[in-house]
Amino acid sequence: MSSRFIFGLLVASTALSSSILAAGAQAQTAAPVTQHHPRHRHAPAGPVRKTAAPVAAPAGAPVAASTPAARHVAAAAPAPKAEDIVVTSHNPVASANGVTGLAPGGGMMSVETEAKAVTTVSRDFIAKLAPATSAAQMIQFAPGTNIGSSDPFGLSDQTSINVRGMNQSEIGYLFEGAPVADIATYDPYTSEWGDTENYEEVQLSQGTSDVNAPLVNATGGQMNVTTIDPSHTFGGLMDYSYGSHKTNRGFIRINTGDILNTGVRGFVSYSNATYGTWRGPGRGMRRHVDSKFVKEWGEGNSISFVETYNENNQPNYAPVTAQQWKQYGDSYNYSPYPFQSTAAGSYWVTEVGDWRNMILVAPMHFTLTRKLSLLVEPYFYWGSGGGGMGQWDMPINNYNPSTGQNENLVLPYPGLAYNDAGTPSFHGEGYYMIKEFHPGINAHLEYQLDHHNKLTLGAFHDYYDDAEWTNISQLGPNGDPPNTWGSYGLKFQNGYEFNLFLNYHLITQSTGLYVSDSSSWLDDRLKVEAGFKYVMMNRQGTNNYDNAQPYNVGVNYTAPLPRVAASYKIDDHNQVYFDAAANFRMPLASSYFSGIPGNSPGIGGSIKPEFAISEELGYRHYGLFNLTVSLFNYNFTNRNITTSVVINGSSFGGVGVNAGGQTVRGADIEFGLRPWHHISPYVSAEYLYARTDNNLPAVAENGVVDYLPTTGKRAPQAPEFTTSAALSYDDSTFFGNFMYRWIDKQYSDFMDQESLPAHGQIDMTLGYRLPNVWRLKHPQIQLNMYNLASWHYRSSVQSLSNNTNPVTGVYGNLIDSAGAPTYLIAPNFAAMFTVTAGF
Repeated sequence: MSSRFIFGLLVASTALSSSILAAGAQAQTAAPVTQHHPRHRHAPAGPVRKTAAPVAAPAGAPVAASTPAARHVAAAAPAPKAEDIVVTSHNPVASANGVTGLAPGGGMMSVETEAKAVTTVSRDFIAKLAPATSAAQMIQFAPGTNIGSSDPFGLSDQTSINVRGMNQSEIGYLFEGAPVADIATYDPYTSEWGDTENYEEVQLSQGTSDVNAPLVNATGGQMNVTTIDPSHTFGGLMDYSYGSHKTNRGFIRINTGDILNTGVRGFVSYSNATYGTWRGPGRGMRRHVDSKFVKEWGEGNSISFVETYNENNQPNYAPVTAQQWKQYGDSYNYSPYPFQSTAAGSYWVTEVGDWRNMILVAPMHFTLTRKLSLLVEPYFYWGSGGGGMGQWDMPINNYNPSTGQNENLVLPYPGLAYNDAGTPSFHGEGYYMIKEFHPGINAHLEYQLDHHNKLTLGAFHDYYDDAEWTNISQLGPNGDPPNTWGSYGLKFQNGYEFNLFLNYHLITQSTGLYVSDSSSWLDDRLKVEAGFKYVMMNRQGTNNYDNAQPYNVGVNYTAPLPRVAASYKIDDHNQVYFDAAANFRMPLASSYFSGIPGNSPGIGGSIKPEFAISEELGYRHYGLFNLTVSLFNYNFTNRNITTSVVINGSSFGGVGVNAGGQTVRGADIEFGLRPWHHISPYVSAEYLYARTDNNLPAVAENGVVDYLPTTGKRAPQAPEFTTSAALSYDDSTFFGNFMYRWIDKQYSDFMDQESLPAHGQIDMTLGYRLPNVWRLKHPQIQLNMYNLASWHYRSSVQSLSNNTNPVTGVYGNLIDSAGAPTYLIAPNFAAMFTVTAGF
């Protein structure tokens, strides 16, 4: 896209905004800022969020009782006192997709009162993103976040998440309070969780996880997704989207309303998307079903059932090194033709992954007595599938572990075999297979001891069964694999399946006991919470790759995790807080097994969990504008970094690197203005200091173990500065967002020899709502534009390197290069047009 067109588009959008402002300038109804009393939102067995009410709507404002805005308004305090600040506001927006027009910063910053750093994006922002946007992309403007995407619309899981210099494996991920990350690698795969239209809010705790969260990896914070509640009336929502790269997506949600006199209400939704890759050949697909049913009775009793099913077919994007980026740019792609290779690798069909998963969560809350309540949440996750790893040219004769002999593989197309330097060989597709079975339960009692103290006592048990292996299938006459599910792995004559380089089965059981006491003093101005969590974990597994030793793996871990937090409300508009906590993270499942490329569990001693101690000190202001400033400090031991390696041109994830000790400290700032003349600006920024505290072990050229001189180096994937800014406008008819984010330079190896340059991106949303038409409620049209300036850049580090160039070790041995880091490439300009209506 030419710069002239971009300039013209920006001028046109500016003129449109000016005309909207002129047309929207009218007398506004004054609404007082209410006193913000924290209240508990009962998400059984998940983290309890404390929220505060936003500006009260004017009397008679048409806010539906079931909307989040109505619940906030209902919590408003009585009439204002003379000294209260008066804020100009407007009636809530009438929309079909949950937009209220009341949220600070256009929905990018909710009012928080927890004694820790928290950023929550609400429906006001989520609904203005392109449908299919992933949860990771929704929080990319929060302070301290560094999100790298390979896809403009959130349909690809090739996404990198970093928060305060900590990678995505150190963040705990909850869906309605249930853990949903792959416990083998802790990768979240956020595109698979739910549909954008069904998200009520996405919350990111940048510092620490909640004491009652069933997580075993959250040394760097916690992300929690909450879905909308079903409506009490029958109806629904539907939308259709068409965008760049022939992206098509349809969505429909049907609300049952209250079902007879049962007190049960629910919704079921379905979406289907097909799309082409923005660079290189290939098309993908995503089918998704969400549902939620709620039963409420009495005072504070409820049972919910949340279900989400996802099925996708994802073509992979080729990872790129710095040299390849310099030479090829974003033309670095897989081959569009069979039996041909490009600089990036092999035929694109052999790089496709297929995946199915289901999440079931049943949050339950029971009021047992006036002072005692019980929260119980059983959950279940199931996933199956994998990903293609490109074309492999393999000999027919291979080692059969079941017999201990070299034998020929049984080929479905023996006529396609060929001789490679006298060795009978075949063209095949390597495939990574995974099957996951993950049930668990979390429960706790809450008892109001007296006017000042509430005691929480609970426990969780988590069971995770994980089988992973790699196979190879022969490519057919047209160069395609038998299917894209890896279902036809080649076998020996005795039926034993050939494993390419991986085959293990691991069962992980986690049990956590936790207790906390929350006390309130000085008319609820001073709040103190002290908690303790004790986690016990057991891992038992078998390594079935080539009779590798040891065959059986067994390990036990325990972790005592104390924490304390306090907040003080200076007045109705200002608060200070402090928190300190200990957190830990289990090693990756692959760390225990041989045969995995890039894995070297023997270097540096036994595998140890990561342990972190964090402290935060913060200040908040509420009113016409909301402001949060937080200072943080972390000290890590056995810092576990999760990275990827490139094998045969394909990225292989889940390789662990022990980075030793690390110090992280910095400052976050976040600002959001309540709607003022329909305008809501938002700004966030972070300064980050992150240093490696130890020398990393490495194998020198002569085979001895030496150490890289990494002490004092800036930690990789830790940009010194990040900033985001956004401007939202919504007058119930016209609406839009203008968003910009910028990420500073970040190193991609531990020796600070190679870096990812600083980069930024501009996104924009423009939309128009109509009044009700026939049976359609508030139909609207929306245009989402990403990378408006079409800047060409690499968006994030995909795989780290210990040292990009040769290094002399601490003991004088030459340590050769560990390989070049690889990167994700940011998509160029893309747009999606969406038509939405309620019914």
